[in-house]
Amino acid sequence: MNDNKLKNKTVPFNYARCYNEQCPKNSNCLRRVAALLTTTDTSYISIVNPMCIPATGIDCPHFQNAEKIHVAWGISHLLDNVPYKDGTNIKQQLIGHFGKTLYYRFYREERFLSPADQNYIRQLFRRKGITEEPVFDSYTDEYNW
Repeated sequence: MNDNKLKNKTVPFNYARCYNEQCPKNSNCLRRVAALLTTTDTSYISIVNPMCIPATGIDCPHFQNAEKIHVAWGISHLLDNVPYKDGTNIKQQLIGHFGKTLYYRFYREERFLSPADQNYIRQLFRRKGITEEPVFDSYTDEYNW
């Protein structure tokens, strides 16, 4: 996958971008980051209406802090070191909580597990008396869209 497609893939399709270059908060604004990550591979995008941006930019209602969160990818080895009986029960609970589609999107690394998702899995382990940490396939830091 080329770099441009990777950039576009990280920004949610309907996430509004901001192209206000004069905004004093643009270096910390997630909407500005989204605008900078947009490439010619995306024909249609949502943007913040320039007429709705405050002149000073100080109290912009569209501002979102550009912070990254530590996310996990993949659950293909999550249950490798878990007793079989507990593993099948945990898998059923994960599918019950996330749904089958989302469970398999996690499994195939098509979607990351947020810190809250990771904590939910950790709590399932604890309820089964499993003290070791859940093992995910990999970790990255991603913008919190």
